[in-house]
Amino acid sequence: PDTYRIYESTEAREIITKMLDNFERKITPDLLSESQNQNRNLPEVIIMASILEKEVKTEEDMRQVADILWRRLDADMALEVDSTLNYILSDDDRRASLSSEQLKIDSPYNTYKYKGLPPSPICNPGLQAIRAAVYPEPNDYWFYLSKSDGETVFAKTFKEQVENKREFLK
Repeated sequence: PDTYRIYESTEAREIITKMLDNFERKITPDLLSESQNQNRNLPEVIIMASILEKEVKTEEDMRQVADILWRRLDADMALEVDSTLNYILSDDDRRASLSSEQLKIDSPYNTYKYKGLPPSPICNPGLQAIRAAVYPEPNDYWFYLSKSDGETVFAKTFKEQVENKREFLK
């Protein structure tokens, strides 16, 4: 995302070209090279960055969550992130904590039900989220949750995650 000066008479093709040119200027060869070193292609990085953009607030948290999610993918685990399901829900149905019924929705965006990345980005990620997806912060956590104030709480074990949910998601 960025700020663009667009006139009312501007054609859609011009807007798209302007946005793509800006994207190409900001996605440096270093970012592309590093993602390739990690065996990640640009679409995967952008999809991951879009999840990070919606899941957590700070760049530090994004980098830690990126490591968690990339490791889950590498371990053939489901991502289990709420933001991908919220992407397909109506505004009225979106929740910080999804219901058990919502978790059963049959969609490729249901990362509780289907392993791997969703089929497309769920938002237009900022450069901060893209950098976090390319340069994750190695850590020992496997789980995280966002408190109502936006603070991210991390857990190394599923048992810790259950305790964190009990304490912070009342």
